Amino acid sequence: MKRSAVLSLNCASVLITGALLFSSLSSAESISDNPANATISKVVGSAYSLDDKTLLYRETHTKLNDSTYTVEYSEPDGEVFATKTLDYSQSLIAPSFSQLNKRNGEKIDVSQSGNQLEISYKENTQASIEKDSIPLVGGVVVDAGFNAFVTQYWDSLVSGKEMDVEFLVPSRQSTYSFRFGQSDCVDGTQSDAVCFSLKPVSWFVRMAVDPIVVAYSPEDKRLLRFTGRGNISNEQGKYQSVDIQYRYF
Repeated sequence: MKRSAVLSLNCASVLITGALLFSSLSSAESISDNPANATISKVVGSAYSLDDKTLLYRETHTKLNDSTYTVEYSEPDGEVFATKTLDYSQSLIAPSFSQLNKRNGEKIDVSQSGNQLEISYKENTQASIEKDSIPLVGGVVVDAGFNAFVTQYWDSLVSGKEMDVEFLVPSRQSTYSFRFGQSDCVDGTQSDAVCFSLKPVSWFVRMAVDPIVVAYSPEDKRLLRFTGRGNISNEQGKYQSVDIQYRYF
């Protein structure tokens, strides 16, 4: 359920990392809702360090059918260290999903049950499983459902309108408010790209977390680039700031 926002800055940063499990955005998965993407069966995102530009990992998004997608996260040498499955059959913006990070044993399961979201979270191999549920109301965005949100409200966003959304934070079995709007692109982004930034509404959380910037192709509304806090931790359980660049197949 909703918890107090009176947290240390370090805790706030951890919370937002949990919120952005859409955040490498994994949003490349939600491609079936756009007719221009009908022939796409696979998306590969290469995640680079913002500090030294080295390749940290790759994420491969594969379409199984019109409502189900899988994601494999692999080391630069190709070894798969994390997997995710998304199910959009009940909602494009609030999909059910299951994610396992074998680096540290973090496990997340989110599913719809009536008008509720059932959430199961395990921080690592030593931790116990935490379970809770929250009401599924309008404005709630889950994981890669962020991409469907962008395409649904594209016209409003490119007109300059800012929109507030509630992102699910599985580690806290709660949602937190974020403001989404058009912004300048990161240097080196495709010249004709349309870019948006995602910022926490709370000033306190904004002190701990830099804005996330995403770039989209204006023609087919495909995600091209994501710059910000990633959604997969390293072996130490730390989340890194990444620059993810996507290719479509």
